[in-house]
Amino acid sequence: MAYQALYRKYRPQRFGDIVGQEHVTLTLAREVQQGRLVHAYLFAGPRGTGKTTTARIIAKVLNCPDRGADGEPCNRCPSCLAITEGSSLDVIELDAASHNKVEDVREIRANVGTVASTGGAHRVYILDEAHMLSRAAANALLKTLEEPPEHAFFVLATTEPYKLPDTIRSRAQRFDFRPVGSDALIAHLGDIASRERYQAAPDGLALIARHARGSVRDALGLLEQVAALGGGKVEARGVTRTLGLAPSDAFTRLAATISERDAPGALTLAASLASEGADLRRFVADAIEFFRGVFLTRYAPKVEEIVDEPAEVIAEWRAQARVLDNSDVLRAVEVLGDALAALRDGREERLVVELALLRLTRPETAVDPASLASRLDRLEERLHRSGDTATLPPLTALSDPGRTPLPAEPAPGAAPAPTGPPAAAPRAPAGPTRRAAAKAAPKEPAAAAASGRREEPAPPEATPPTPQDATTASGDPVAAPAAPLDLAALEAVWPALVERVRLDAGPRRHALFRACRPAAVEGSRFWLEVPAGLHFHLAQLVEDRELEGLVGRIASALLGGTVTVSYRPGDGEQPAAAPARAPDKDQLLGDDPAPADPTAVMTEIFGGEVVSPPPPPDRSRGSSRRPPPGR
Repeated sequence: MAYQALYRKYRPQRFGDIVGQEHVTLTLAREVQQGRLVHAYLFAGPRGTGKTTTARIIAKVLNCPDRGADGEPCNRCPSCLAITEGSSLDVIELDAASHNKVEDVREIRANVGTVASTGGAHRVYILDEAHMLSRAAANALLKTLEEPPEHAFFVLATTEPYKLPDTIRSRAQRFDFRPVGSDALIAHLGDIASRERYQAAPDGLALIARHARGSVRDALGLLEQVAALGGGKVEARGVTRTLGLAPSDAFTRLAATISERDAPGALTLAASLASEGADLRRFVADAIEFFRGVFLTRYAPKVEEIVDEPAEVIAEWRAQARVLDNSDVLRAVEVLGDALAALRDGREERLVVELALLRLTRPETAVDPASLASRLDRLEERLHRSGDTATLPPLTALSDPGRTPLPAEPAPGAAPAPTGPPAAAPRAPAGPTRRAAAKAAPKEPAAAAASGRREEPAPPEATPPTPQDATTASGDPVAAPAAPLDLAALEAVWPALVERVRLDAGPRRHALFRACRPAAVEGSRFWLEVPAGLHFHLAQLVEDRELEGLVGRIASALLGGTVTVSYRPGDGEQPAAAPARAPDKDQLLGDDPAPADPTAVMTEIFGGEVVSPPPPPDRSRGSSRRPPPGR
């Protein structure tokens, strides 16, 4: 007998032999036992999960005279053997991809009316890839599918059931076939490997099952190919060579290069994969799955219930989740997804992979928000680890301006804070004066006792107020001491200052303020320069005292002291004066009671001479009238 492929040689012949579809086989077996098989079935699911095999078993149990009490065919009678060999006249398998016209459906309708090959037999039509039927062909099949003869049964198999019309789906009993789980598939592969006398290693079978994606047919074909390559041995290395997979430690090395920002290491990894003949497109796809698993382990405590992966794979995900940052994991999925899309477009594989790895290990080469957020997170973490918190507030202001609190605004009606440096607090006398006062103090109680006067207790000596609790007589807080300013410190916090103005002052004021640039620093006052020609901006900024106070408070919070702000024009221009007000109504000039003489005005403007006017034309003679010049 000629050699048969493993998926054909070990095709299930009973409901109990089908792998991983118990929800389908148990239901069908009970329908057979109770005699309630319907006239039309719709089997939907991915490839290699047993749809056509189940349809053939249904044909067997319908025509088997010796089927068991459990609803299974005997597989010994002539009908079962003919269906197994594919020579039965009562089982008609059609490919809808090549029989999708109305004429093909008409031929099916004509054949349905004929009787089966033997008395009491049933004719079963298996229509594979049913979603390929045209709309006209599907409509032509409706009546036959709804009310077929008693001896006719239909089984429609498809991988895309949503493409079938609703009228077809409503006339058939639907069963959804699921991808086979890894454990069931590994056990099935181990059983067939032992029958074929292969030396199969557990890691090799697990790798085959993982890359079969739940398809039994794909898994058996890969098992056969690996066994032929290894001379009867099925090992992980043989699977890697057959599929062009990356080594098992490649993804761990990739995660380490991302965590350590090791760009040379990432490029070395890409070079080693290319030299070993690994499929770079498959490597990128598997890397996406790897980082997806790392992401799931962070947010799903019981990830085993979400994914169907071996325990050692999940343990590796958890180990990498403790090392990588959340932003790095999400950015890896996005960058590798873009790289996979570029590879599918047919671009240079190695170049695309190297650029993707470089973007992952060097976020500063990218300007997308995810890369910027990753850089800020790592910088903040580095500052916290080093314990240097002196420069942390400006960094916080840059990353999130909403975190820095601002001083409270002055109450309405209160006197504005002075713009110059605050006056120094009075200091207690020092030197001989203070010592003289201390010596004279004990003599006063004795003099009071001699005169018979009752001594009043002396008030305690006042201590200089501190900047934290100093207040004015009205109860308002005194401004904090001026901070030592320089132009470099102002330029360092300038982006955060502009952003806070945008958030707190609104878009109109922000549009005016962002035209400024730091120009100079004088004590606690810094000057902002408005470019030449922007007279309107300068005038509006000079007049807006509320904006000036807001900018001063924001700058004080960012720089750690009390500062003030002033504006000046650029390139030596003078400050713009306030715009002139429109005159009041009572200031407008009224009408001149004596209107001007037009002749006198024309004479004054053009320097003309008044001559006697010509006599008026005689209107009685129409022919003597001349048309005015220019007509």
